[in-house]
Amino acid sequence: MVARVLSTCALLALGAAPLAVGPHPAAAQEGARTMLVLDASGSMWGQIDGTAKIDIARGAIGDLLAGLPQDSTVGLMAYGHRRQGDCNDIEVLVPAGPLDRAGLAVRLDTLTPRGKTPIAAALRAAAAQLGDSSGPARVILISDGRETCVQDACSAVRDLAGQGVDIRAHVIGFDVDEAATAELTCIARATGGTYRGAGTAASLAGALTTLARAETGQSMADATAPETMPASQPEPAIVETFDGTALGDSWQVINPDPNAYLVEGGRLITLTSGATAVGQEDLTNGFLWQGQPLPEGDWDMSVTFTAPQFTTRRSNIELGLYKDPGNFVIAGLFGDGSSNDRLVLQVKSAVGGDVSRQTVTFADDACCPRDYDIEQVLAQLRESGGRLVLQRRGRAYTAVIETEDWTPRAGQDNPLATAPLTVLRAAGDPVIHAGTWGRDYGRLPQTTVEIDRFEVIAR
Repeated sequence: MVARVLSTCALLALGAAPLAVGPHPAAAQEGARTMLVLDASGSMWGQIDGTAKIDIARGAIGDLLAGLPQDSTVGLMAYGHRRQGDCNDIEVLVPAGPLDRAGLAVRLDTLTPRGKTPIAAALRAAAAQLGDSSGPARVILISDGRETCVQDACSAVRDLAGQGVDIRAHVIGFDVDEAATAELTCIARATGGTYRGAGTAASLAGALTTLARAETGQSMADATAPETMPASQPEPAIVETFDGTALGDSWQVINPDPNAYLVEGGRLITLTSGATAVGQEDLTNGFLWQGQPLPEGDWDMSVTFTAPQFTTRRSNIELGLYKDPGNFVIAGLFGDGSSNDRLVLQVKSAVGGDVSRQTVTFADDACCPRDYDIEQVLAQLRESGGRLVLQRRGRAYTAVIETEDWTPRAGQDNPLATAPLTVLRAAGDPVIHAGTWGRDYGRLPQTTVEIDRFEVIAR
C-alpha cells in the first residue's frame, strides 16, 4: 500500500519545494492532496466576542484558501451539519480536486451546525476518500470539542497507522476545554503531528498560518505573491523540524537535564530547569547546533514557537551564536520581572565577557496609558506563538519577533525589531535556549516553550 500522510495543517506544502529537515533532506511533496474537515456540530453556534464560531471558522478557512497556490488539490468535508444526534452525519462536500475557491466558499456557506462530533469516523472517512493514489494526502481538522459518538478518536488514528496509513495529524482545537484539549492533543501526538489551541478569530487564523509556515518555511504572503515577484523565499541552508522522538546527531545539549526537555510531535518542548540563561556558567539545556555550517555572509536565524507557559516574571526564549559564557550573540524575548509586567525583545552580545545589548518593549502593563492587555498577549503567545529571528547584516546583528495575525497592541510594528548591535568578530555555533532566568528564591516560575522549527536562510 502506498503510504499516505494525513497532515491536518500542512497547508502550504501543496506544490511547495522539498525541504531539508535537520541533517536529512525531506522527500519532495509533489502532487499533495488536502481534505479540510470542519466541525459543524451544534456547539459551533457558540459565540466569541459576539460572532458565531462557525462564522469565524468560515472566515479563517476562506483566508487560508486565498493564500494557497492555484495548483493545489483541495477537498472539503464536514460533520454534524445536517441532523441532530446522528453519528453518521459526515459529508464530503467537495471531493479532493483542483483548487476551486468559489466552489469551496459556497459549500462552506451552506453549513448549519446541528449535530454531534464524530471525529473518529470523520478521520476514517477522510482516509477512505483520499484513497491509495500516489503522492501525499493531507487532512486539515478544526474542532471545537471532543468526540461525542462513543468512539476513541486517538485509537482510531492509531488503527489507521496499523493498517499501513502513514498519519501525521496537526489539529486545531477551537475554543475547547481541558478534556477536549487532551483528546485532540492525543490525536496529534499519536501521529507525530502538532496540536494548536485557538480561542479567538485572530488566533485561529494565526494557528493555521503558523503551522503552514512550520511545514514549508513560507508565509501566506509568499504563497500569494504576484508572478512578477520571486516565487518563494530563498531555500533554507539549515532546517530542523524535530521529527522523531529524540534530538538527532546534529545537536549537542549543554549541561543536559533530560527531565526538562522532550522531542515529541514535531516539537522540541522545554521546561524550566533552574534559573539560567545564555551567558551564565550554569546554562542548562542549551541546544547547540553541530550540523551544517552557517552560510557565509548575511543570514536570518529563526525559531517558530508557542509558549504554553510564559510569564512576565523572567520567562525567556533565546536564539543565536554561542562559543562560551563570555562570547555569544543572541536574540531573546524575556519577561523582565518588574512590576510593570514587561516583555522585552533584545539583541545581546558578549565579547571577552564585555556585554552589550539593544532592547525594545514587546508588551507591558505600565502606566500611562495602559494600552496593552498583558493577559491577552500571554494568551496569544500560548495559542499562536511567534517567530524569533536573529538577523546578521555585515557586522550588525538585530533581534526581530514576528507574530502572525496579531500584535500586542494596535499600531505596533509587526515584525518588531531592535536597533542593530555591532559585533566585530562574532563566533560560535547556533544555540537555542528557553526557560526562566535570574535567581531562584524557591518560587521559580515555570516556563514551557514548544519549538516547531529552527532554520537559517542566507540573505
